[in-house]
Amino acid sequence: MKASTEPGGDKNRYRGVVINFMPLKGYGFIRAENGKQIFVHYSDIRGKAFRTLISGEEVEFNIQIGSKGPQAVDVVRLDPPREEDEPPLLNTGKTW
Repeated sequence: MKASTEPGGDKNRYRGVVINFMPLKGYGFIRAENGKQIFVHYSDIRGKAFRTLISGEEVEFNIQIGSKGPQAVDVVRLDPPREEDEPPLLNTGKTW
């Protein structure tokens, strides 16, 4: 389950696949390589702009135990899509 030192450089990082992510709610779940589901919040995704994940994409992360169980932190998208390939958000009038 532990990932290599790429790209984060930390030997204690894990890899997984995004099960689902709800951008309007700001959270979702990752399936770690051991099969366990890990909660992920948008604030724990590395990025400068709007931070989101797409179902099926591979990610690398650390695990932190929170009050509700394991949570992915310092999440890195391993092969992020180009901005124009990302699914559009619904026009809700919300700003992030």
